[in-house]
Amino acid sequence: MSTVLVVDDDVDIARFIEINLRLEGFDVLLAHDGQEALDVIAGELPDLALLDVMMPHIDGVELCRRLRSDPLTASLPVIMLTAKSLSVDKVVGLTAGADDYIIKPFDTLELIARVRSTLRRNAEMRAVSPLTGLPGNYRINEEIASRALGDQHFAVCHVDLDNFKAFNDRYGWLRGDDVITLLAAALKSAGAEVGLPQPFIGHVGGDDFVVICRPDQVEDLTARTVALVRLGRR
Repeated sequence: MSTVLVVDDDVDIARFIEINLRLEGFDVLLAHDGQEALDVIAGELPDLALLDVMMPHIDGVELCRRLRSDPLTASLPVIMLTAKSLSVDKVVGLTAGADDYIIKPFDTLELIARVRSTLRRNAEMRAVSPLTGLPGNYRINEEIASRALGDQHFAVCHVDLDNFKAFNDRYGWLRGDDVITLLAAALKSAGAEVGLPQPFIGHVGGDDFVVICRPDQVEDLTARTVALVRLGRR
């Protein structure tokens, strides 16, 4: 169940949004100005924030900028709510880092749809490694859980590079990223060569990868991967 932080200095509007979100199965946190929102977030990190633009003290645009500048909240999805309809106001909100923009008065069904859509896009982004394009931790966990519910045997392999930190220290992070990309490509190529069903290959982070496949595919896949990496082939 996702938690949505609603930040609006109009108590009635905030309550209206809260009720409709709860009816759709969301947990809701409330704040009525920017500072209160920061205090709420310090106690519990929501999955998405709905920010009114016009608020006293810290307005929605400044609050969004602060969220984006903090590593703990930099990736928090943000939807701006405002009565303003000028294009320049939309640009200001989006430039501050907002993911979406809704103009008051809004349709309740549209608001819920925008919330769901933004949460879905955020989950999809977190599910893929930006360096290798491989599924990340979110999808890896989903895949293992899904296979655990089935009746087929499967293997989970952890793949990493020996002495990778020492390599990075000597040659730098850019060269390190090249090696990680090479390993990812080798795993994908080897996976395509070991038969069906194709193995699932995920990137945990850094030089750590996970391969989920049939037990009888493990030896062939790992041997092919090692050979491709040694040859420096993608």
